[in-house]
Amino acid sequence: MSFEKLPETQGPWSRELVKEIAMDIGKEVVSHIEIMYPAAIAATPGTFKTSVRNAVYNQIMAAIEVNDAGEIAARLKDRKRARTKLTAAYRKMRAVNPDSKPPTEAA
Repeated sequence: MSFEKLPETQGPWSRELVKEIAMDIGKEVVSHIEIMYPAAIAATPGTFKTSVRNAVYNQIMAAIEVNDAGEIAARLKDRKRARTKLTAAYRKMRAVNPDSKPPTEAA
């Protein structure tokens, strides 16, 4: 979808518009990392930028599937718990083996 063809919004946003916004935000995050942390980009595989962009996009698209306030609160709580658990596991793993590489670099 090009910028000239974006649908007008009056009321709920179309899924296509949200997809465009989600992709733009993903690209902006990658751009920010490239600008602010060039050494991080240099230290990652070539697929890193695509992976970050798609992860942001996927999370935004998953978030719009939840409409009920209670479901939104539960999703946020579950995501926080999962993120904390995963981060702690990776920190523990790296503390035991500081030379370990993230899964994308292990291959």
